[in-house]
Amino acid sequence: MISSGRRFRVGPVIEYTLTLDNGRTVRFTVDPERVAAAADDGKPHPDWTRLDYHQCPNCPLRTSEHRYCPAALDIEQVVVAFGDVYSHHQVQAEVRTETRTYVKRTDVQTALRSLMGLCLATGGCPVLSRMKGPARLHMPFATVEETLFRMVGAYLIGQYTLARQGGTPDWDLAGLTGLYAELQDVNSSIKTRLDAAAEKDANINAVVLLMGISMLVSFSLEAQLIGLKPFLIGEPGGPAPA
Repeated sequence: MISSGRRFRVGPVIEYTLTLDNGRTVRFTVDPERVAAAADDGKPHPDWTRLDYHQCPNCPLRTSEHRYCPAALDIEQVVVAFGDVYSHHQVQAEVRTETRTYVKRTDVQTALRSLMGLCLATGGCPVLSRMKGPARLHMPFATVEETLFRMVGAYLIGQYTLARQGGTPDWDLAGLTGLYAELQDVNSSIKTRLDAAAEKDANINAVVLLMGISMLVSFSLEAQLIGLKPFLIGEPGGPAPA
């Protein structure tokens, strides 16, 4: 997933190049269609990646079958690369997708929130990987409003498809609220893992930012949706949503 100093292939992978003010550059590639990290690839990994180390309360995996947490393996190289960096340090971030390039000067925690969110959503965690669909249309550095709009839209399209197939759709978004509650549990456990892994706080605060978004949705989705009204499509011939 991570590369330093080589040329990237052009294709469906998403490429992050992060350059700190001290001139240090780290490059990462994330393939949304990659095969999930193996339960035990025979390679050594730090203790905080073990499945039984602060295992998520809603984890469906068994320690008898999985030695390592797939989510921890998905972000291990990111955590190692930025374990000695403070969250407030500035970074020049460039993100290349198949269709466009994003460039942003920001703090490290914001860049890592975006990168880790992508890694986790497209990885091997059976809970987080439910977000793989919208992650294929990755939007780096998305605001809370942009994230909510995309996630709610993706969920409602799924319910529309279910209804067309004869199923019972969840127009009240109860399932989405429940999913984000599960994401909150997972992110909280990941933070506990990183508390033991990171020398400084960039990685930890990146996960805290992810936790904040999960908390907003799981506890106050209806209120958050009201705030999205300015971005809705108006009725034909009528006023735009206000």
